[in-house]
Amino acid sequence: MKVVDMIKIGTVLTLEPIDQSNKDKYKCKLVEFEGSSFFIDYPIHTSTDKTVFLLNKTRLKVSFVYNEKTVYFFETEVTGRVKKKIPMIELYFPGEQELVKIQRRQFVRVETAIDACVITESGNFPTITDDISAGGCALLLRENESFTNGEEVSVLLVVPLYTGEYHYLDVTGRVVRIWEKGSKRLASIEFFELSEVYRRIILRLCFDRQRMLKKKGLAE
Repeated sequence: MKVVDMIKIGTVLTLEPIDQSNKDKYKCKLVEFEGSSFFIDYPIHTSTDKTVFLLNKTRLKVSFVYNEKTVYFFETEVTGRVKKKIPMIELYFPGEQELVKIQRRQFVRVETAIDACVITESGNFPTITDDISAGGCALLLRENESFTNGEEVSVLLVVPLYTGEYHYLDVTGRVVRIWEKGSKRLASIEFFELSEVYRRIILRLCFDRQRMLKKKGLAE
């Protein structure tokens, strides 16, 4: 399906700066789409409701909802400003091959191994994830390690992002099952009340991982 069939004039876009340490989020609408450029109205900060003025070459992550079920992401940068009927900001469209699709429920799991440390009443042990989502993760268990279903645990996750940043997330959750995947023993952990900041970091990790897989031809 072509991008012009998914994103229409008037589509609401969510923008997030890539190169900033804060987690700002802006809303805007698509005004025009032409070739490798698309034009938006001036975005509004979702927390302050104030108009945001974006400098040229500002790098952004753009997301939009298609068909009420799927969210598409891609990365872009500000390439200029134009004024027609209304003032508009011009953004670069990198092409349909750079679109990354996730389910709107945002808890789609991606297989990725990141460092983790589990903290329980009986002690701590280092491990890695087998997969992760904004709803939970699967952790690798060694032979002498085990949990009981329903047990509450704390997990320290070391989350590396494509930008080179590392985030250390201290999350809490409960064990929902112990299972085997080939030769591996895994514990599935459901996160409790993940903060908005933590949720965005994990979604960013999932986005980065899916984009990498797509470039390798291993994901849609």
